[in-house]
Amino acid sequence: MRRALIIANEAYADPQFASLPGAVADADSLREVLRHPGIGAFDDVRVLRNHTVHHVGRAVATFFHHAKPDDLLLLHISAHGLKDAAGDLFFAAADSEHDSHLIRATALSAADIRHEMADSAAKQIVVLLDCCYSGAFARDERARGVHDADLTGPFRSRGHVVITSCAGTELSFERDGQGVFTRAVVDGLRTGRADRNGDGVIDTDELYHHVADRVREVNSRQRPTLSVHRKEGVIRVAWAGRVPPPPPPGDGSLDRLRRRFAAPISRRGALPRRLIAPVLAVWALLCAVAGHAGPVGAADAGCFQPPEVRVATSAAGLQPYREVADAFERWSARQHRGCPLARIYLYPAAADDVRAGIGARWDSSGEPGHRYLRDVGPHPDLWLPESAGDVARLGGSGAGVLGRVDEIAASPVVLGVPQAQVPAGGAVDAARRMGRTWRELFGVAVGATAGPAIAGGNGVVRADPAVSAPARLGTYALYGGERGPLPASTARQDVERWVEQALDGGSYPIGDDLALLCRQRTRATAAPAATAGVGTPAVVLTEQALVRYNQGRPLGAGCPARQAPPAAERLQAFYPSDSPLLFLTVARLHWPEAVQSPAVRAGAANFVRWLVDEEAGQQALLLAGLRPPGVTATAPLDRANGALFDWPFARVRPLHELAAADQDRVREVYRRAHRPGRVLVALDASGSMRDPSEDRRRSRFEVAVDGVGRSLQRVGGRDEFGLRTFSTVAANARSIVPLGPPGAAAGGLRAAVQRIRPAGDTPLHQAIRQGAAQLRGGGGDPLRGLVVVTDGQDTTGRPPPTLAELSGVRLYVLAVGDAACAGSPLDRLAQRTGGDCYDARADRLDATLDRLFTALWKGAD
Repeated sequence: MRRALIIANEAYADPQFASLPGAVADADSLREVLRHPGIGAFDDVRVLRNHTVHHVGRAVATFFHHAKPDDLLLLHISAHGLKDAAGDLFFAAADSEHDSHLIRATALSAADIRHEMADSAAKQIVVLLDCCYSGAFARDERARGVHDADLTGPFRSRGHVVITSCAGTELSFERDGQGVFTRAVVDGLRTGRADRNGDGVIDTDELYHHVADRVREVNSRQRPTLSVHRKEGVIRVAWAGRVPPPPPPGDGSLDRLRRRFAAPISRRGALPRRLIAPVLAVWALLCAVAGHAGPVGAADAGCFQPPEVRVATSAAGLQPYREVADAFERWSARQHRGCPLARIYLYPAAADDVRAGIGARWDSSGEPGHRYLRDVGPHPDLWLPESAGDVARLGGSGAGVLGRVDEIAASPVVLGVPQAQVPAGGAVDAARRMGRTWRELFGVAVGATAGPAIAGGNGVVRADPAVSAPARLGTYALYGGERGPLPASTARQDVERWVEQALDGGSYPIGDDLALLCRQRTRATAAPAATAGVGTPAVVLTEQALVRYNQGRPLGAGCPARQAPPAAERLQAFYPSDSPLLFLTVARLHWPEAVQSPAVRAGAANFVRWLVDEEAGQQALLLAGLRPPGVTATAPLDRANGALFDWPFARVRPLHELAAADQDRVREVYRRAHRPGRVLVALDASGSMRDPSEDRRRSRFEVAVDGVGRSLQRVGGRDEFGLRTFSTVAANARSIVPLGPPGAAAGGLRAAVQRIRPAGDTPLHQAIRQGAAQLRGGGGDPLRGLVVVTDGQDTTGRPPPTLAELSGVRLYVLAVGDAACAGSPLDRLAQRTGGDCYDARADRLDATLDRLFTALWKGAD
């Protein structure tokens, strides 16, 4: 059953609360779309207007208590949000009192609502909060049962999703008599605009992204937030008008048939006598098969509960494969009377995490710190890795889980050169068509050698080979290819120092391909028209990534919008003669039936068959920028998008990807050729860091210290590390570990900070300035990174540092607790330095720091 409780409070007895006339409009408009049979199709929608805190609290408890496992519950609150002296969130009812010492006694506690959610039997809960400070709601949500309870039983889509109108420290606004947030929710549902992938269903992720975009258009000071807890699969909020709503849960086949035949009779009166006998015969036949569960007899039910296939893929593959999966769902629906064979749920997962999870059978009990269901995702039914080598690395650990592996496509690794630097002429065209080796093209692109193919010599950027398969394959060729890898010293002199200069000069991030291309797009779109493409470096990337970049496709969370670069900045593909290929495969994974039902396994097999054997599947891969085997390339792999469709130009190419052992050798040379890292951690020691972390056992400060200590295992012999704390309390603002070789810092870190008791305010901007100045000291040319861990904003009133004050330093901000990156000045500043800002739960700080230090430190000797 689909049930909703809408709480709207317009009038308040306490005159200190302003009236909220928009709350009633919010309730009425939301109730309308939720009850609409073609949109929300909710079975029960209850609205509470201007009730006392006792009445509201009782209604909330009853709403969550009287729920069944297969119910979908939606709670919406439109009221004043307020915090008590301890910073806990409450919602005002009609009889609430504004005085801080009475808030806890007279208002509805967010903690109590979270408690009811955690104890509810319902597996799908959606909460929409249109209140000030509502972003603080998701803090401290507790889990029911053991941490690794498998939620993939008979109810495939489940979890708690909270969408709030603003961040935990922001206000929520009304406009034209209605809440800005709720108006965006209703608009997205009523018009279907929130259905971003066009599959006829609006899920929680789509609704959030639609609402966030609409709210920011109206008021940039209000930033909706999304919190997801123990979610698996897709939680469907509404239908977008292209697909009729499902039959009510528990409604029998006979009742559906009765309504189907009763509707035309009630509209048109009695049937003509000559039609009664045929209709009765059809009625009898349908009643006889009403309980049949096959694809024809249960078409209605099958349309709305097809098996959900869970697919793990790389971050770079998420958007392209989402397009392919949407094409499969549309195709299979056309082939089966409007009912898709499966719903494809894609989620990003690092290859190392997937391999480790397969080896552990997705069981975290024997691996402290690893929670596959929580930190990686659900048991994947299929794996679409970044490269074939990712699967090959499984070896024997995949026995019993890894099934058949099929090749579905390939993409050559190319050098993408901005159009403004590509002269016209036959010599250039010959160079693009495998007329030069990787090292020859690289030398011309960085300005080390002269050549007619590329004008400018503005350098070459590349993703981190430690995390990117395309970068690893390109680096293999640059290091000597089949002739064997270069010595580390030569690799540094001939390749790495040039790449590092280009990365630093353009403030490119040290990370994956999406982050690199997002920065390339940001630079390209900001460049003056007169100089567009002139100073832009070339890029090592796959043909697929180049084509999608030129098309203006989304590039992950950093560049979610479609935005094509200017013509002069569009990348033109040069295909080196010795370039290895990236092969794309799909791996079937087998789990016990309690986790993977026969229907899900069949749905996964149908998707794979479509990718491999069906022309429609191959065309979908081609439209995503890939080259399926045996398929003649056409658009978008054409000159209009910077590619040459007739690659490999009648030349023989290898039919397999670079062996895993060869890739490992590249990683090792790169590790030793990489410049050392000089990293300073600035740790917030203000009073709020004394608050309990999400695990409730340690403070935020203690969790941060432990996470930094464990991450020191990444440091190498040539790397440097330092730690300082900052606060307005003098005793808490000092150097803990001097910047230099780490020595015994890892083992004695906790002892070094045990005398610190977090207190005072947060001089965040001053700490960043001091840290940057400290990092610039010392000799050599290391990778300088300033890592700031904080749970708040600057409280001193000083302006943020300028980009000039951070010259030569990459800034990384880890926002924990109530701090948030989205839209903050430090987020923008960090990205302009080649760093980043991460929203990190304190209890997951270890994983965030580990990824960050993997990029900054290579463990080089």
